[in-house]
Amino acid sequence: MPDQIIPKSMPQPYLTPSFSSNAYINDDFLIDEEVVHQSVHTLLCCGDNFRLMKQAVDELYRVFSTITGVTIDQLNCDKDIWLPPDKASSTSDAAHCLLEMKRTAVFLRGINSAISVKISEVAGRPVRILYAGTGPYGTLVIPLLKLYMPEELIVDLLEINSESLAALQKVTDTLTLGPYIGEVFCADATTFVVTKPYDIVISATMLACLKSGSQVAIMQNLVPQLSEACLFIPEEISIDAFLTNPKLETDRLFYSGTEPLPFQRRLIENVFKISKLSIILSQKTLSVPECITAFPVLKLFTTVKVFGNEILTGNDSSITMPKQYFDFRKQNAREVEFWYVQHERPRIESRVVQQAVL
Repeated sequence: MPDQIIPKSMPQPYLTPSFSSNAYINDDFLIDEEVVHQSVHTLLCCGDNFRLMKQAVDELYRVFSTITGVTIDQLNCDKDIWLPPDKASSTSDAAHCLLEMKRTAVFLRGINSAISVKISEVAGRPVRILYAGTGPYGTLVIPLLKLYMPEELIVDLLEINSESLAALQKVTDTLTLGPYIGEVFCADATTFVVTKPYDIVISATMLACLKSGSQVAIMQNLVPQLSEACLFIPEEISIDAFLTNPKLETDRLFYSGTEPLPFQRRLIENVFKISKLSIILSQKTLSVPECITAFPVLKLFTTVKVFGNEILTGNDSSITMPKQYFDFRKQNAREVEFWYVQHERPRIESRVVQQAVL
């Protein structure tokens, strides 16, 4: 195992004793619990009905923001936590992720499917889950918990931002989720030491093209510590290079007709792919095809396979938005090179290796 991905420290449990089910129960709590139940059921079952999807995430946001006091209005007010090599999100940044309706729906569907699979595999004991990067709401797991019995699953929570953990404690207390919560760690997931066997590990801390977030560093730390049978979610993140036509892209984005719109992109090649089976991002050189007159703009597209058939791609969410790297109308090239920079602000960098002969 390379030195840089060996865990450096042993985290200490945080707040575990106070994540209890002894919260004061009143009518508001009963309403909140029912809203969460109905909303998660809608997100799991509504398919691509975006109206229902939006209503459901808006209701979840209303409940969680009311319980915690953390709102998206604080986006420009609260502070990020900085740590090498990546940036951890502020509480309001993390809260904002909930409102990305398709992202929330697809992750909840995928994680729910993974839990169901593991329950059938480990009959006789709870499914053990580690959720790294919970944010203040625990968006990807908390809404799912009461679909199951406490004896069916136990969740350990890992978050570097103590303010987010304090907010999450209010959520678990208010919704009486204590029986589902195991240990809670205020720690850096990029150096966290795994001390118990997990069946599922969840971490979704990224932006499009693996920019800024700590997803890669977290996977490089956690994955080598997991058993072969453990599922890591998302299962795979893939970055692909396409040649695109700006007019076709714009027309498709704003098209509202019912008939299929003629559309093309030209796939060049996969640039990076990270999963439990492959956690090292190697430098990649791509040859530029001859069709750049009709498709002059090179963009990288992110595809996130959450679990099974639950996939985010294209313009589905902020973590899959395409990013432009080259406009060959302004800069000719025969070969381009991509590499992943893993420092304070992780990102994919690129350069022209070989100019095209004009």
